[in-house]
Amino acid sequence: MLITGAFSFVQSQVWVKTFTAGGYDSNNQLLGGSEVLQLISHKKMLFASVGYWQDDNNIWYGGSNNSIGWGQINSLDNPSAIWKEDLSLGASYLRPEILKQIIFTKDQFGNALSYPDTVLICAGYSPNYITSQVTVKSFVRNDVNGTWGESQIVQGLFPAGENYSIRDIEMYVDQQTGFEYVFATVGTQGIYKGKYNSANPGKIDWISIAEFGPLSIRPLGIELANGKLYFSSGSKLYRRIDGVSPSYVIDHDFSDLGATINSAVGGIRGLTTIDNPNGTDEAFLLMWCPNGQSQGVIYRLEPDNGGFNRIYETKLSLLIENFLVGSNASYVLGAYNEFYKYIDPVSNDTLYLLGFEANIAGGGHLTWNGYYKGALFAKRYTAGQYSIEEINGTIGLNDNALVANRCYVKSPFLNENALYFGGFDPNSNSSTNMAWVFKKDYQNTSVSEIPTIKRAVSIVDILGRDTKEIKNTPLFYIFDDGTVEKKIIIE
Repeated sequence: MLITGAFSFVQSQVWVKTFTAGGYDSNNQLLGGSEVLQLISHKKMLFASVGYWQDDNNIWYGGSNNSIGWGQINSLDNPSAIWKEDLSLGASYLRPEILKQIIFTKDQFGNALSYPDTVLICAGYSPNYITSQVTVKSFVRNDVNGTWGESQIVQGLFPAGENYSIRDIEMYVDQQTGFEYVFATVGTQGIYKGKYNSANPGKIDWISIAEFGPLSIRPLGIELANGKLYFSSGSKLYRRIDGVSPSYVIDHDFSDLGATINSAVGGIRGLTTIDNPNGTDEAFLLMWCPNGQSQGVIYRLEPDNGGFNRIYETKLSLLIENFLVGSNASYVLGAYNEFYKYIDPVSNDTLYLLGFEANIAGGGHLTWNGYYKGALFAKRYTAGQYSIEEINGTIGLNDNALVANRCYVKSPFLNENALYFGGFDPNSNSSTNMAWVFKKDYQNTSVSEIPTIKRAVSIVDILGRDTKEIKNTPLFYIFDDGTVEKKIIIE
């Protein structure tokens, strides 16, 4: 990974609200929703996945129009524009549970593509209460015309909910067969995979039989580390063994902590790869949230003799109680997606962001149904220390409840140095038009001085050989916004 750029003095940091649910876009489409689940930068645009869980516009919570109140993907063209609906998932897709940018480098036959295909993908499940069937689909954006193609992952029988909950998607090349797959965690059904097919409007041919499963607890993360594929389910971290007949083994287990796992809470959350501070390989960051008494404990897993050595980093409940003086945090839930990496333009330090919600009592702090009314997030510094910050400053008595920061992303827009934050969490309470997006704008920073992160992918990389061995090799620099720059290596 290459990092280029320098930093100038940042004069001010300003919070700005960019999205409030309940309005309409330029095409008169309702932009409602109870929560923003993900924010993704893709090809110089910003995208947000919005769900309608517990939103009264949804027909299951009192709405009268079944054409509104489902899952949406909204987009923003530039900082001065207004959000617009980019995709409506259709009837009964309550929320798009995953939104992610992925990069295909091989076709379905294992051949390297002449040019990597960077796509925006979302997925969700749709229960049919007449047929008692549940359909799970992925949706991929056509960036040329702005439409979305769909592909069915699997179809099964009730019950729905956690059994078909898609919380993560990851690309991986099998190191034995050389085939490139996109993997999806589909609730307790298991781990599913598909291959790239440019002729398919949805870009993916999914295999409808799980590669691994069923599982007792829905996985909440799937991640690459040290050239291997891992996923988490409850207290367990699984590793894939590649080959024609792949299998999975457990590389780490938190069962020794003695906690009963509540599947709705999850266990291991926010599985994220980081540089190992005690080695040259990669480690994992994660939040341990087993049940309704979770304290939001952060652990780091470092590779050790084929398994992992577990290192305690911090307990969010203690940080919250220090930040909200006089409070007692009885329950902390967070790491909805991942620990988000970014370079702080003030300190030039590499930080990881982590959003959460906290059920608190005491101290006179404002609450919403027992949860702190404002939205807090933690920042992890290079040395492993943590601090807490509140979005838009201390929440006011007349302010709308923010509750949980679910997602965050660096601005994709030219001439804007900002971080966007989104969230809420209904927690089974009525939550109409509660979705929100704020941005923290680091003003007066020259765009030429904003750090740019890119990583190189080449045909030779795919084949697993050194690029220096072959002249005239295509090399593609894929930037964090999905744009691609092609170069040729000359011997």
